[in-house]
Parts: sequence; structure tokens; C-alpha cells
Amino acid sequence: MKGGDGMQKKIVHTRITNEMYDKLSKNAKTRRVTISNLIRNIVEDSLDLSGEVLTLVDEKLRKRLHRDDAILGYQAITLSKDTVCDFCGKDLAKGSNINLALLENSAKKLTVCDDCKKEHEAAE
Repeated sequence: MKGGDGMQKKIVHTRITNEMYDKLSKNAKTRRVTISNLIRNIVEDSLDLSGEVLTLVDEKLRKRLHRDDAILGYQAITLSKDTVCDFCGKDLAKGSNINLALLENSAKKLTVCDDCKKEHEAAE
């Protein structure tokens, strides 16, 4: 099935209780949309919201890691897979030369882009 934008559309089948169907039907009628459109909107909104929540959590974790553990040193490495900088969240591509931050009070190692390494070293 192709949509108006020329992209291939997928169909997802799911089983729901009669009670859930009645709730969806009533809600769709109130909004003057089909049940399919209502479900599509709910799924899209949920995915957008969960992505925003995860981004906020990631930012808080990066700030906490950056603040709580002193960096003992760095080890330069070449990435064998794509990842992200643990400080700024920037995408780091496979084959990139990046730094592993070794922490003083933890066995955890952080991936750190060159910009964040320079910024951290300048702040100390």
C-alpha cells in the first residue's frame, strides 16, 4: 500500500478488548476521525514524547557523569562502531578517532569527542 507521499505504508494488526475498542471508537467519534487515524496519532505522539523524555534523561545523566567523577586520563581509540559522545551527545561515526575518558572513582569509561576533551581540559 502506498501513501500520498509515495512512501510504502505498513499495516499493523493488533488485538484489543471490546472495552478498549469502545473507548477508541468513542474517542474517535468525539474527534471526528477514524479509529485508524486516532491510533496513528496516539502512536506518533507517544513516540515523540518518549523520545523527548529519553533525550532529557540522557542530558541529565551526561551532566551528572561529567560533574561527579574526576577524569583520570584519556586513551585515544578508533571506533569500530557508531556511538555518541557521553558529554555532548554528538554522533561519532565508525572509524572516527575519539577519546576514552578513564574515571578516577569508577571502572566506567566514557566516549568523549575531541571538542569536549579540549573543553574539559581547558576548564581544569
